[in-house]
Amino acid sequence: MKNETIQLRDCVHQWGARHVPFQDQPNQKLFDTPQTQRALELLNQTASLRSVMLLSGPNGVGKSVLVAEWIKTLSPKEFLPIVVTQATLSPSGLLCTLTAKLGRVPRLLRSSNLIQIEEALEGLGRIIPVLVFDEAQNYTSSAIEEVRMLLGLNLPPQPRFALILIGDNYLLDALRLQSRRPLYTRIAVAWQLKPLDPEQIEDYLGHVTEQAGLQRECFEPEAVQMLAAASEGMARTLNLLARFAWIEASRQGERTIGSNHVQAALEMVPMARDKIQPSR
Repeated sequence: MKNETIQLRDCVHQWGARHVPFQDQPNQKLFDTPQTQRALELLNQTASLRSVMLLSGPNGVGKSVLVAEWIKTLSPKEFLPIVVTQATLSPSGLLCTLTAKLGRVPRLLRSSNLIQIEEALEGLGRIIPVLVFDEAQNYTSSAIEEVRMLLGLNLPPQPRFALILIGDNYLLDALRLQSRRPLYTRIAVAWQLKPLDPEQIEDYLGHVTEQAGLQRECFEPEAVQMLAAASEGMARTLNLLARFAWIEASRQGERTIGSNHVQAALEMVPMARDKIQPSR
């Protein structure tokens, strides 16, 4: 592990970068596109109105990253984000988690936890809680029903909290089922994040390398085309491939990422291994 760390530091120094590109970093700026702008607008609207929003998209498109970055922009004087990432919680586990995140001690009885949640929400005054449930497609029907019943606290004239559901492309259809329809009818807005367009890939790569302190073209055109085809515009896969290709170029003492470096990445990253035929 120590040798690997030293090698990466040498790579960063060799390229004159601030850090390893395509690696999550604090204060990293989102890549701005029309669809991410619209998603942020809807998230802000949902939070202000104490409404319900569903943000969906394929696995790895960047939904959770987008919401996490959006949360950082919320004023603590106006909003209290509460993020639940454990999608396999039982209904009682879900209530216990919310109770704890609201600063209360969870109890054994569901009724006790509901009382504590309600009291905690009342104690926030004008601060709007924003409940975020990630990987919501994995929630059981009973857990979904518990979420729906929590919305009973959002009665007119003043709802208590905003609710953001994050899930894959199948979540909206799943919520249409009869057993989950009560929650489906309460969704005020649904927005689907889509993969990057092929023409956005080069700009994305430049955006990320620039944040790493690299103020120059780092990818050869053929490498960009290979990354676009292999990743299919999915940010997670694109980052994994581009990072490994950068490491491979650095290992070879080169300061430009070419198709041979991307080919090496394709052979290592399982999600993309079979997207492009190996060179002969």
